[in-house]
Amino acid sequence: MKKGPVVCIGASLIDESYICHSQPVAGTSNIATYYRSPGGVARNIANHLALLGNNVELITHFGTDPGGLWLMEQCSEAGIGLSHAFVNDNETGRFVAMLTPEGDLFAGAVSCSFENMITTEFLQQKAALIRSASLLLLDTNLSKTCLNWLLQFCREEKVPCVVEPVSVPKAARLLNADISGVMLVTPNQDEMLAITGSIRNTEPEILINQVLERGVQYVWKRAGKEGSGVYSRGFHYSLPAPEADVTDTTGAGDAALAGWIHAWLNGRSIEDCLVYGHAMASIILQVKGAVYPGLTMNQLEISYRKLTKQYESI
Repeated sequence: MKKGPVVCIGASLIDESYICHSQPVAGTSNIATYYRSPGGVARNIANHLALLGNNVELITHFGTDPGGLWLMEQCSEAGIGLSHAFVNDNETGRFVAMLTPEGDLFAGAVSCSFENMITTEFLQQKAALIRSASLLLLDTNLSKTCLNWLLQFCREEKVPCVVEPVSVPKAARLLNADISGVMLVTPNQDEMLAITGSIRNTEPEILINQVLERGVQYVWKRAGKEGSGVYSRGFHYSLPAPEADVTDTTGAGDAALAGWIHAWLNGRSIEDCLVYGHAMASIILQVKGAVYPGLTMNQLEISYRKLTKQYESI
């Protein structure tokens, strides 16, 4: 395995969350508690990887607005390398979430110009960094053109590549992309429908096989409260969701992927990588926001050991 940094490429957002005091009702005003936290899929993953002691570089966009300056400060404090980020006067992206009292997403909206800021010409200037990466993490906030360029670059340079689909509309950017050689893609059921262009009632196993047939090494299918499973040709390993006192579900999937990558970088088995992913999700489900600034490797190991015992008793 290469000893270079983990390079994360994707959006950095300011997350603004409103936790409703009662079950939210569409079409009217809902009483809620507000809080702000760092966000953006690739940025969230970079944040947790850095807190876990990994060398991380983030290619993203920040504006010079007050929110952007605050977000850059948050990234620097977490230990994320920002020397390859693109900074200009365009406003920093924002994600606004309305959450139920249980912390589940009721509705969300995002405003982000990231895909217009990061171009293939800009990425070509970062070729030496990407080539040196021990792993490249992409989120599908990137434009189709940039995604295709990066996927081809990884195939040619043999850089391990992980793709996080982000959302159903963004996952559709992978529908006609050449994803052969991708090490891991992490969709839920609806995102797999978008990636494969399949009809809604298609069985999950059929969708997973369609993605694997396109040359992806592993598919990590997420199913929220039902747990998740990793699939490859002739291999399948699933786990139930971790038991946790849920405060906020925002960023749980990002945290899980950070846990998986951290374990993979340390040579753990695919089965162990999945347990580490669930262990990270368990930690983040119990805090507000998509990241936990106080995260330590020791906390992750404690969560991992707790889950290992839990799963052994099943």
